[in-house]
Amino acid sequence: MASVSPMAEPSAPLDQSELVNTTLAEGFPMLMFPRELEDRFLLEGEVKRFNVMVVSGLAAVVLFGAMILGDWLLCPEVLPMAALVRECVFPPAMLTGLYVLSRLRMPALNEWMIALAGMLAAVLETVIVLKGQSEWAMARVVQLNIIMVFTCAIARFWPAVTVALAVAGLHGYVVLFMPDATGMLAFNTTLLLMTSIAFVLYGNYKLEHDERMGFLLDAREKALHASLTLAHERLTHMATTDALTQVANRRYFESFLDECWQRAHQQGLELSLILLDVDYFKPYNDRYGHQAGDRCLVAVAEALSGCIRRPGDLVARWGGEEFVVVMMEADDRAVAAAAERIRLAVSSLQLPHEGSACAPHVTVSGGWATIRPQMHEAWPQLVQAADEALYEAKQAGRHRVHAARGMSGGVAVGEARTC
Repeated sequence: MASVSPMAEPSAPLDQSELVNTTLAEGFPMLMFPRELEDRFLLEGEVKRFNVMVVSGLAAVVLFGAMILGDWLLCPEVLPMAALVRECVFPPAMLTGLYVLSRLRMPALNEWMIALAGMLAAVLETVIVLKGQSEWAMARVVQLNIIMVFTCAIARFWPAVTVALAVAGLHGYVVLFMPDATGMLAFNTTLLLMTSIAFVLYGNYKLEHDERMGFLLDAREKALHASLTLAHERLTHMATTDALTQVANRRYFESFLDECWQRAHQQGLELSLILLDVDYFKPYNDRYGHQAGDRCLVAVAEALSGCIRRPGDLVARWGGEEFVVVMMEADDRAVAAAAERIRLAVSSLQLPHEGSACAPHVTVSGGWATIRPQMHEAWPQLVQAADEALYEAKQAGRHRVHAARGMSGGVAVGEARTC
């Protein structure tokens, strides 16, 4: 696991806010969004819509089967064929369709399959009606009206329009080619169908329009929330991260160390701190320039971060060419090993440094200290101890790390050859 670091630079989410705002401004009278938004709209409602399809499909099987009562009362001569169609053709087709759609998971196809199911029921009903021979056979054409209303109440607008047109065509065929014993059934049933189509399509349009409008408003709200969250994350990142080296800055370090101090005191844990300084950095800047100095600090910070592997540790820039590492629950050997690992990692960068008095390349000196916080103590005491150890390392010739005396054994570790 990686060491603790200030909040990482957030990446911007997929931004559809401009597309949403444009669609809201221009409207969608045809109940269609731009492709990207349409796909999202269908995908977000897929589970809910499929559940509606399942419940409605099962209800359609029951309703279509129950229509056999009308066949029995008005045209008993078609009862055997009607029973076959209603019980052995339509139910298996519906159940097979629902199973296939549950495997395909294609939201756009689901909507048109609702229309297809409705048209299948209408075609089968037309076949049954046309087989009737009684004087009331024409009356059963109203069952097409029931199928149309049921289907259009479930389907989206354009599939519903398709069903309505298909049913209107089938109805027209029936009234043209079947005898009307009363002379009024064709007119009345046609008027009923046209009125039902007008009302059900108007209601369908309004419902889908409202649903789509709600989707757009919700999408705009989510985009605004995401934008505010992103802005907050960026501000947090800027407030806690050193702009040059991208490790924690001093402000975040002090807050983090204070929290660690309180936790270590409450739980009786040891808290360690390593303070590091780039050797002869001012001569480096003078010889190679400030831009090269910045690149040097970035490289040192990356090397340092690569050496701190424990979860819960923090790498921060203390200021200028100084860096600091906070380690919780680490014994002296682990802290000493981490400090030496850092020293060697920076040295292995082999960044030329002709102004150094201890090596021909960039090096660091370090001091570390470990303490078990007590009630009367504060974390600046730990920083001071590590700073004193760093001073001793510099006095001893630099390019080395020392332990704070009197806190963790008082011995120097990882000393390099004095130059």
